[in-house]
Amino acid sequence: MKDFPTRTPIVIDESIVYDLIQTLNDCRKELAKAADEKERLRKELDRNRLLTEAEAQEYLRRDYHTLVYYRKMLGLSSFKIGKDRWYVKGQIDDWLASGKVSRHSR
Repeated sequence: MKDFPTRTPIVIDESIVYDLIQTLNDCRKELAKAADEKERLRKELDRNRLLTEAEAQEYLRRDYHTLVYYRKMLGLSSFKIGKDRWYVKGQIDDWLASGKVSRHSR
């Protein structure tokens, strides 16, 4: 039979426990800040998302001809690369906020 060493009680300094609790609280606060920053960046990324012509039509709930009208007559911003036309989602949101049209009314 194998002999096991006897266990010696461990004495933990109260200041070490306090420091560990402080460190854990600091980590929790930093994680919360990181989560907030992640959400801010996600929103920024969404605002800067490029939409194709079809995606812009779906987003605005309008057909192709209405989108062309918005672009040519009401100042909806877009750009072309080759034969493809692109819209920036945040610019569409800003344009909608200007009150020229509503994507929810027909």
